[in-house]
This record gives sequence, structure tokens and C-alpha cells, in this order.
Amino acid sequence: MKRTLALLAAAAGITLGMAAPASAYDCQKGFFCFYYNSNQAGSHWMTDHNIPNLAGEVFSTWANGEGQPVKNNSASVWNNASYCYRVYFYSNYGGPYDTVQAYSSRNLVNTYNDNASVRTLIC
Repeated sequence: MKRTLALLAAAAGITLGMAAPASAYDCQKGFFCFYYNSNQAGSHWMTDHNIPNLAGEVFSTWANGEGQPVKNNSASVWNNASYCYRVYFYSNYGGPYDTVQAYSSRNLVNTYNDNASVRTLIC
């Protein structure tokens, strides 16, 4: 009986030890995330504030697109915040844009791989 319990405990420990963190590559709550690929795939980059020029920002998670610039390279987004975000074609919040509702994700349409700035708005 003791041996069976020891084996069960050891098996449970191995199973728990093998579990990967569920949110290692997710967009964290309260953040807006740009993704390198469509459908929120590939490397991503997170922000929680307005950015008038995405130049210098780089996809940072380990996946396809890691190390690539965020500016003019984003295909999809995930808004995990309680307010809307708007992604703009030009720097300083100009030109065509995509509006992303709170707690939603989508592929970019008007700014697909042509995104230069992002800001929050009330929606």
C-alpha cells in the first residue's frame, strides 16, 4: 500500500512538473498586444499606453518574428484591456486605422503590416 501511494505521488509530481505555464505567451490582462502573424500567432509585443511612433519597438517573445520591428510588421492584435485601442497607419496617430474593442482580438485590415502608432480611446 505504501509503495502504491509513493508511486502515485511520484507520478503526480512528474505530471505537475511537466506542465508549462499557461500564460507564457499570452497577452497579459490590461495590455494591448501586437502579433507578428495573423490570428494572434507568432511573436508579440505588449504596451499599456499611447505610442506615437512604434519605431524602435521589437517583437520580443520566442516565436516566429522575434527580433523584428513592430512598426509596419504587425498582422494581428489582442486588446486585453477595458478600453479601446486604435492602431494607425502613420506615426502621430494619422491616416487609416483599425479600432479594437476592449477584450477582443482581430486581424488588422487597414493597417495590416503598415502600422506606425497606437493609442487608447473611450468606446
